[in-house]
Amino acid sequence: MNVPDDLRAAVGAHDLYHPSHTADPYPFYAEARRGAPVFFNASANSWFVTRPEDVLTALRDTERFSSEHVMKPRTPLAPEVVALLGDPNARLPTMLTTDPPDHTRLRALVSKGFTPQRVAAMEPQLRAIADELIGGFAAEGRADLIQRFAFPFTAFVIGDMLAMPRADIARLKRWSDDWIRLVWNAEPLERMVEAAKGLLAFQRYFAEVIAERRRSLGDDLLSAVIRAQLDDGAQLSEEELIALPMQLIMAGHETTLHLIGNALVLLLERPAHLAAVREDPARIGDVIEETLRLDGPLLWIGRHTTVEVELGGVKLPAGAIVQLAVCSANHDEGLFSGPTAFNPCRANADRHFSFGRGAHFCLGAPLARLEGRVALEQLLARLPNLRLDPDQPPVRAAAIGFRGFDHLAARWDATPGESRFPSRRR
Repeated sequence: MNVPDDLRAAVGAHDLYHPSHTADPYPFYAEARRGAPVFFNASANSWFVTRPEDVLTALRDTERFSSEHVMKPRTPLAPEVVALLGDPNARLPTMLTTDPPDHTRLRALVSKGFTPQRVAAMEPQLRAIADELIGGFAAEGRADLIQRFAFPFTAFVIGDMLAMPRADIARLKRWSDDWIRLVWNAEPLERMVEAAKGLLAFQRYFAEVIAERRRSLGDDLLSAVIRAQLDDGAQLSEEELIALPMQLIMAGHETTLHLIGNALVLLLERPAHLAAVREDPARIGDVIEETLRLDGPLLWIGRHTTVEVELGGVKLPAGAIVQLAVCSANHDEGLFSGPTAFNPCRANADRHFSFGRGAHFCLGAPLARLEGRVALEQLLARLPNLRLDPDQPPVRAAAIGFRGFDHLAARWDATPGESRFPSRRR
């Protein structure tokens, strides 16, 4: 494909970590889709794929586009960090970092804890968690809904699934963030050394938890996976068991937290859509789906080429780090009419790429959708006239590769009683 030199240079030199990109990345990807749909970017040391047909090709081709190195540092780690972690190419064997047949075996075991019946049965528990959190601040009439609700809600959901003490959730999240920091390796040396120590502490914590859980199995997800057997009797290895809860906290919490924050902002900034949802709360599921498409929590899905491969008219070398820009594919004009508009009535919103496709389609997608729906239902039910705080604009998170908010100040009418529709318990 013939790409103008000036455009190739522009997309290649664009700083994907700059606050302006964090604030609104979509114009950049729209320009790339039109003229340089596959390009190399120096700041991320990665090739980026922006069109839906090319993203889909890579997601479905696990032989040429491998997940094995998806958590490998994007640039070489400093010697001080390597001294702590050991082999910088070593990887934790998770569903994120394996290809078939290992991925198939892991997914078959872990999926036993994410059956439709198990997820559906969690709804009353999710509503109870949401109500408990909202009850802690409803009388105040104002709160940061990320810090007071979305963060603890999503953390408690995954923590309760794993039967983790709630007092440990904050440090587990810090260690999870450290793991992501090591992947992007874009911060000062002192911070990267601390991140390495955090990752090691993360691993030690769950090694101890698993040893204890084996002595006293419960009804939690981790116990269910320990018990789980494939037809041939193969069980998870010790490394795989340790990596499983680490992955669930890292991938499951961050993305759902940002999904809820993004959905709230999209809805609260649009009075007509908010009124429609208050009139018919059954539309909240559509709001969640359109949020996943329009402003999803994940910008990119990482892959690694195993051979030289041509994609979108561009040759990618073997061993290339590839970022599949699902945020761009979700805005493609050929796939979605008026792609930059928020339209919860969009008939094909569920064709988005935010949960991936193919063998690595997100195992936790039904749970994420349920968490998002329950969160919005309970907030709108319990906080009358919920609205953004005009004095404190939402603050975007600076997390690399994710899109969400760190702070979301809101107000409501703190008066007795419920809002227009009651809390929907089942």
